[in-house]
Amino acid sequence: MTSFKYYVGASVDGFIADGNKGAHWFTTFAQQPGVKEHFDQFFEKVGAVVIGGKTYADIAREVAEGRMQWMFGNKPVWVFTHHELPTLPQTDLTFIRGEIGFWSQDIARSAGAGDVWIAGGADVAGGFVQANLLDEVLIVTVPVVLGEGTSIFGRGISAQLSSLEITGLGDDTFITRYSVG
Repeated sequence: MTSFKYYVGASVDGFIADGNKGAHWFTTFAQQPGVKEHFDQFFEKVGAVVIGGKTYADIAREVAEGRMQWMFGNKPVWVFTHHELPTLPQTDLTFIRGEIGFWSQDIARSAGAGDVWIAGGADVAGGFVQANLLDEVLIVTVPVVLGEGTSIFGRGISAQLSSLEITGLGDDTFITRYSVG
């Protein structure tokens, strides 16, 4: 059965983006031994990806300018947006508007036997929690204090997290895995 999983990097004070809404501070840690391997194992089981319009626009701009490669391979990517956004060649993109619950079955179906990665942003992840559709939260916590920025869910939400599991990924980086509900 397909699971909806929010896998995200965060500072020790709970931010996934800095005060300028950027996440470049995480890049160094994403390539650390342990972190990269854990992500690669996670990504192998992903059949589809969900991102918000702002996250997609940032990625698309970096890809178009040659500063980054498309990170989702040939997996279907669903983009929740209220804006017209450019497409990228050789990508499987679906731009959608509306309620998360309305689209969840189509998204799950597109994942085949894989899971759905809620890759960002925080508001999209918070929307999945509010729609009672998020199954698991995986947080890669790194030794950075940002002091301000975008919180993990981007909005005030209430959810019961259970099945806490903490795994060390390196000397100073760890992943916290929670089941939701």
